[in-house]
Amino acid sequence: MPHCLPNKIIHSCLALVSLGTLCNHSSAAKLEPFAKIQVLEIRECSGIAQSRLGADAYWVHNDSNGSSQLYAINKQGELLAAFPTELPNVDWEDITTDNSGNLYIGDFGNFENNRRDLTIYEITEPLDTTTRSVGKSAAYRFAYSEQTEFPPAKRIYDCEALFWANGHLHILSKSLGETITRLYRFENLESNQINHPVQIGQFDIGPRVTAAEASPDGLQLAILTNRSIWVFTRPNQSDNFLDGPGKMLSIQAGQCEAICWASPEELLIANEDRALFTVPLDSLIEY
Repeated sequence: MPHCLPNKIIHSCLALVSLGTLCNHSSAAKLEPFAKIQVLEIRECSGIAQSRLGADAYWVHNDSNGSSQLYAINKQGELLAAFPTELPNVDWEDITTDNSGNLYIGDFGNFENNRRDLTIYEITEPLDTTTRSVGKSAAYRFAYSEQTEFPPAKRIYDCEALFWANGHLHILSKSLGETITRLYRFENLESNQINHPVQIGQFDIGPRVTAAEASPDGLQLAILTNRSIWVFTRPNQSDNFLDGPGKMLSIQAGQCEAICWASPEELLIANEDRALFTVPLDSLIEY
């Protein structure tokens, strides 16, 4: 009687075959920008998040090469307002928002894997773009429980992806020297202690993860790498999106660093050069 592989292993093997095929650079979809972020102060766009307050507004920011201002733009990339935050910007890498009117900024770029000041900032989202100021802020320091060396022999503690889903903040690692991304969830966030996210999943995603965002209903997770887009559907009763069914698209669009949901059927992407791209979900391929 032939030996039968478990379905999970078969699924993983098929995924790897598809990944190798779809990530071939020659078969990548070349995206054409439909607009550009018209904010010269954005020298390197590193994160984007759609406002959940009902306005046609998207929040963008610089990475470590820029100031600590937040910028509100519309979908065409036109500046609506600039908001000084007075928060440190060591290496801002992503931004997300929850359903309660809060924005979260990930100051956790960690290329050398030697940072001991990894921080997520929370601020109240301005009610409209005419206020010209942000509300209260809080800082949440965090560390990876399993990291004991700074830097470690294996650099797996860089991060550029932050998202809110189902009542919790999550981050995805950007591993250097391997192709696995690790999904972490913060059970609670306390401003008076070092927080430790819990790893709840991992996935051999190929290129390095540069951004992520969950859909507002918390059912889908969009992940951006420097050469591909992935969308995973949340498995029942689990926050490990990486264990759910997924679709992907290999892309060419420069160094893409930011992703959010423009609508339930469309993703909005920005690259470091401020170009904006839209990607319909039905263009992604099941793997």
